[in-house]
Amino acid sequence: MLDTDLKQIQRKVYISYFQDGLWDILLGVFLIGWGLMIMFDFVAVMGGIWVAIYFLVLGLKRWLTYPRAGYIKIPEARRQQMKMIILGAVLFLLGFMVFLITSTSNRPEWFSEYFMFIFGTMFSVITVILAYWWKVSRWYAYAGLIFISFCTHQWLNAPLNLSFMVPGGIIMLFGLYLLVLFLRKYSKSAQDVVNADQ
Repeated sequence: MLDTDLKQIQRKVYISYFQDGLWDILLGVFLIGWGLMIMFDFVAVMGGIWVAIYFLVLGLKRWLTYPRAGYIKIPEARRQQMKMIILGAVLFLLGFMVFLITSTSNRPEWFSEYFMFIFGTMFSVITVILAYWWKVSRWYAYAGLIFISFCTHQWLNAPLNLSFMVPGGIIMLFGLYLLVLFLRKYSKSAQDVVNADQ
């Protein structure tokens, strides 16, 4: 019974960590960045841009979120695992994209035909993993949106850059909506620290 209560408390802490919409905005901007990368062909700088945005979100949480809703301390082990998952996912996607671009002569025909659909599916799976890891149910919807967007590219010939930018724009706008709700809900007065260490 106690273990169940602790898990419920921990789940509420993780949900509250995402209530300001900043991580949603980060995901949206990341997808939009991929779309812009395809349009303007700047693969090499995409990783650096994403890292800069990631630390910008961390800074905004300290400036906007913590003074209003309190500091939510995530367990160190889980935080480090999360960083490794995000970093690994970004590096994997970047590496996979570079591989696809540079190995055009060695790819099987079926792989060449479906490689962006495979890429989008992998992106969706990573989003599902993050949704499960952080117990944020709306991210499952994001994963579905990303998957559907790549289906439209594969079978309806929608522009590839829009397969990134459309779901990215929707996710970013929803994140901004959550941020506005958060700022309206909480005044700028510090709360007690909520410690999720278990």
